[in-house]
Amino acid sequence: MPVLLKESGRRSSLYSLDNLENKAIFVTGATGFIGRQLVADLLKENVSVYALIRENSNRSNMDKRIHFIKGDITENIVLPSGIKTIYHCAGIISRRDQMENVNVHGSQNIVDAALKQNCRLIHLSSAGVVGRTRENYIDENTECNPQNLYEQTKLEAEKIVKKGIAMGLKAQILRPTIVFGTGREPANDSFLQLIIAMKSGRYKNIGAGSSVYNIVHVNEVVHAMRALDSDDISNGGIYFINTPITFKEMYRIVQEETKGKVNKPSSIPYSIAFGAAAILSAISLIAGKKMPLTLSRLKALTNKKVFSQNCLIDMTSYRPLVTVEDYIRQACREYAEKGLLN
Repeated sequence: MPVLLKESGRRSSLYSLDNLENKAIFVTGATGFIGRQLVADLLKENVSVYALIRENSNRSNMDKRIHFIKGDITENIVLPSGIKTIYHCAGIISRRDQMENVNVHGSQNIVDAALKQNCRLIHLSSAGVVGRTRENYIDENTECNPQNLYEQTKLEAEKIVKKGIAMGLKAQILRPTIVFGTGREPANDSFLQLIIAMKSGRYKNIGAGSSVYNIVHVNEVVHAMRALDSDDISNGGIYFINTPITFKEMYRIVQEETKGKVNKPSSIPYSIAFGAAAILSAISLIAGKKMPLTLSRLKALTNKKVFSQNCLIDMTSYRPLVTVEDYIRQACREYAEKGLLN
């Protein structure tokens, strides 16, 4: 398995004010987890930010400098004049009945709008499009074999962008792995739940705990998306972004940050974990309740695959701002300040 490298770096002067002066940018999914962080980052510069929002979207906590455009991504989209870049962050993860309409048809509408106005599109996809693979080292050349509806619709959206590129669209595609960071609703924050389990001692290693957690902080995703909005990059690229860490190392960091010491986690054999996960998955399916261990979670906890972001670093000006270890420490402190680790 490839060595897990610790990457570091500082924010470079990628976004000079000379290049951004009065630039108009259009964002979809601006009320979502990544979209909110992206908009906040854009507003630090001298740019005009337009956000597509639904009629009933809650704008009470959003910056007053944002120009809100009421509409629906599943319908025809008319861009304001002067838009130079579209950041397409909108997408559905859990609502199966909406995935096809939003992830696929919505992306088609965005591509059509970008082509009509001749502006650049930065399309936020997902590393999940790879689906099932026997390869343990995954890069942009790995064949995609999506397994569920979400993965399938995200890959279909990528194909739509590629067709647009063949028609003259200026576009780049970013595939993040699991995106973490504070700001989600606690009940929907799986990263928070894992930290709580590690802090409380409920977390148990499956085997030796050397499995890989493919994660990337939301700040890095935003940083990469911004870097892809450049004329210096070959058009039509696809890039993974990922900062992997072993569960064993993450457990050590969480213990240090939340308890000041490191207690060795207990381990359970894979065969026993598999049996328990199968039973709990069945209960979850029947009762409609979340269980602490399911077959999908077991798969994640025993993962040996690593997604490489070498292409992103080699082909663009993107460099990581902070190490994943420091991001985990930061998240622990932020969760604690909000009283979520009590």
